[in-house]
Amino acid sequence: MPGEMKDRFKMIIKEFHEKGLPALTQRMDVMDFSLLGSRLKKIVTIVGPRRAGKTYFLYQIMTELLQGSFDITDILYVNFEDERITPIKAESLQDMLDAYFELYDGKANPFVFLDEVQNVSGWDRFARRISEAGLRVFITGSNSRMLGREIATSLRGRTITYEVFPFSFKEFIRLRGMKLQKDTRYGKSRHRFGPLYEEYLFSGGYPEIVLVEGDSIKGRILQDYFNTIFYKDLVDRYSIKNTELLRRWLNLLIMNLSSLVSFSKVENDFKSRGMKLSRATLSYFARYVEEAFFGFFVEMFSESVRKRQVNPKKFYLIDVGLHNFLTFKFSENKGRILENLVFLELRRRGLPVFYYKPTGGEEVDFLVKSRKDVTLIQVCYDLHNLDVFTREKKALLTGMRELGLKRGTIITESEKRTQTEDGRTLEIVPAWEWLIGEDSMVKPEVRDQKVARGR
Repeated sequence: MPGEMKDRFKMIIKEFHEKGLPALTQRMDVMDFSLLGSRLKKIVTIVGPRRAGKTYFLYQIMTELLQGSFDITDILYVNFEDERITPIKAESLQDMLDAYFELYDGKANPFVFLDEVQNVSGWDRFARRISEAGLRVFITGSNSRMLGREIATSLRGRTITYEVFPFSFKEFIRLRGMKLQKDTRYGKSRHRFGPLYEEYLFSGGYPEIVLVEGDSIKGRILQDYFNTIFYKDLVDRYSIKNTELLRRWLNLLIMNLSSLVSFSKVENDFKSRGMKLSRATLSYFARYVEEAFFGFFVEMFSESVRKRQVNPKKFYLIDVGLHNFLTFKFSENKGRILENLVFLELRRRGLPVFYYKPTGGEEVDFLVKSRKDVTLIQVCYDLHNLDVFTREKKALLTGMRELGLKRGTIITESEKRTQTEDGRTLEIVPAWEWLIGEDSMVKPEVRDQKVARGR
């Protein structure tokens, strides 16, 4: 009943105001907070995986507002995963607004925060209406497809979208008490980077994992994350009946992070084990995996759309901790784990990322396109293995020649030097330095749906 739903909203709104904002860790380089005081009245959309800190980033936005002239009661916040209001229909969203105005007679323009809004079908029309009425609206969601569809239609041109991922290495070391300054890498504290990098390489960046002690507890938490993604974000959301096939698909992806995935080979392998499936089913599952932010499939770079589509894609997990705690393959897969970290850092920059396949050679791990430049990056964990280094260097140099590039980057475990061959310069940098370096700084990029990164 409408009156009952309004009372529930009043309870939720009042509870939030009485409880106040929790202590939080400031996220770096996600959005430009000057937007809050600008005349640009856009709906701010925060997307990303579960448990990456989207809700706490909303709290960070609220903290910025409260440092100005606003009071906590100027904020209307509702989490749509609250069981007291689920399931909820779009028509009940007006009850939420009415509940606020009845609680605070005289307040006309609250900041409206709608958390995990993808749980409300038709939310976009409500958000558009109240935004056009002059209210500032902030939304979060854990499903890129559902949000993307509404943003591309009802909200097109009315929203600015940002991604929140698990902590970057810079955020991680900040949590460990290190203050990054211009020359930190050369200062007295530089010896701490190596051990912190090793910890980050193993545990990953999920906020809850970073803040908890004990590998056993971390493992249990990450297993719970996996189960939640599996059942709630995939099985329930997409009404998947063949759950055993889906579980095997996810396990295969976790085991093969930073590796080429051929759908035809996977299809043949599964069929040899007596599982019925088609390549179309795997394609659907791959799309679901990306939409739930479980991981990402990266295409081979080519001007030909067909070549990008028919060649195998490389898969990267949303967080390396899922691989390390759920597979127990950390020691033998350090190179691929590092490559996954590099991908996530590149993804945070908001630029298109591909892998590159030189003519007749091994692939280069990353081709990154900016508006002006093309950059090739190779990840080679251990340069002491001469055969491996020679192979990786050859692929990079071949790619540089084909693309007419004079400089390329090799990211490794610990070595740092510059090497020149054939008039081309290879910058060899340790992973920890690249992850905190000026060249890997994440610059927040405002993007409308029409220029959003393709998935």
